[in-house]
Amino acid sequence: MKSIVSFCLFASLLFTAGEASAALEQASLPPQQEERLVPANLELTFSGPVDLARSTAVLLNAQGTALPTGKPFLSGPEGSIFKVPLDPAMAPGDYTVDWRVLSMDGRSAEGQYRFRVDH
Repeated sequence: MKSIVSFCLFASLLFTAGEASAALEQASLPPQQEERLVPANLELTFSGPVDLARSTAVLLNAQGTALPTGKPFLSGPEGSIFKVPLDPAMAPGDYTVDWRVLSMDGRSAEGQYRFRVDH
């Protein structure tokens, strides 16, 4: 039987958006497939288009050490879904993504998305 990674969200979508037009609406990991232990991307969905060149995401392990990810990219309507590629060999544990985005009108939003990887 294949082991499937379960992601437990810590109900801690902390963000500061002020009056940003690209406020975070949803943060999620795509549904799992049996062949994949870790999803390809973490998805942050915003209410408006995001300026990719001025937006960042840093993946941290439980000790606060920055871990490598792929280059973030946009998808969805008008580029409102900010995707962070994840390493398929991520070890079990707690992770945090510190993110900061700039909307196309120049307003910023930032926050953290916490999740857990269990095998």
